[in-house]
Amino acid sequence: MNTFKCRIIEADNTFYAGEMTSLVVPALDGDYGVLAMHQNVVVAIVPGKLKFQTEDGEWQEAIVSDGMMRIDDGEVLVLVDSAEWPYEIDIERVKAKEAAAREAMLQKKSVREYTLAEASLKRAVARIKIKETNQ
Repeated sequence: MNTFKCRIIEADNTFYAGEMTSLVVPALDGDYGVLAMHQNVVVAIVPGKLKFQTEDGEWQEAIVSDGMMRIDDGEVLVLVDSAEWPYEIDIERVKAKEAAAREAMLQKKSVREYTLAEASLKRAVARIKIKETNQ
């Protein structure tokens, strides 16, 4: 099966770099899939589950925050603020963050504060969802 090079970069380090046969990222209008020889494109990434198949056929999943993906000449670059493996997620801590984000949204302060709380809530919900499906 054809492979392609992919790098998943967090704000402060490389999360993953290697050959893949398939990649699926959470995009604004749903999941966006990539195979080898995909056309050049830039895609906005939203918080959610990213999954990919390595060249040995193994599927891996990670949770990612907002970011973007660029495909250029068959190479894929995923840039996100944060990425983590399901086993790294502390479910109790995430549930506390979810509750805090919901409370912050109810406070109805400024539009900026509401937007930040909403983004925090989306990330927490995505993290909870992937953790619960990987237990």
